[in-house]
Amino acid sequence: MVELLKWFGDDMDIVDKARISFDKSSENYSLSQNTRLINYLAEEEHTLPFRHQHIQFRITTTIYVERQLFKHEVGVTKSSISGRYVDFSARHTAIGEGNWRMASKVAKQGSGDLCNPKVQKELAYLEDKMINYAMKTYEKMLKLGACKEQARSILLLNLNTTFIMTLSLQAFLHMCRLRLKPDAQKETRDVVQQMLDLVLAIPSRPFHHAIKTWGIIE
Repeated sequence: MVELLKWFGDDMDIVDKARISFDKSSENYSLSQNTRLINYLAEEEHTLPFRHQHIQFRITTTIYVERQLFKHEVGVTKSSISGRYVDFSARHTAIGEGNWRMASKVAKQGSGDLCNPKVQKELAYLEDKMINYAMKTYEKMLKLGACKEQARSILLLNLNTTFIMTLSLQAFLHMCRLRLKPDAQKETRDVVQQMLDLVLAIPSRPFHHAIKTWGIIE
């Protein structure tokens, strides 16, 4: 689940941050001149004007997807719920029967086509068995008096975690470029696509031209 919390700036704010070098602003130029400047900045990789604008999300997803998103460090601030204080052992997102993919035959990482129905059934059974075992073991550890910060060490990567992620516009555009590629993990692509869809759905379309210029949408 992805929720857009707030945003700051827009396409013309990008222009203003670039034109400040000449003590000018977007108001001194036509819309076509301003959009051409955004195009130029993106093509020449002048990224500084794209760093002043920010977008903030509240995201609930699995720990393994969170880790992939958290690989993006530059221009990104994030805060997560903590297993030291919160018991979230019952929150899982299972892959589930029908969704298991085979290992890629052309890459060391990634995935290929869906597994056959027989294998799907077996994988789903093993997944469910492991989720239940880990959850019951965690609960037993707590009853025995173990602290949460240590008991959590046996929990699985498909636990759902919740975090707030604030990105500069440049960081958001960069993440979309990388994580929406076909070779990115599907579960991560799905989350980033939700983030992008929410930004594109803002009625005022504040970053529409920047997103288009960066080649993320046509």
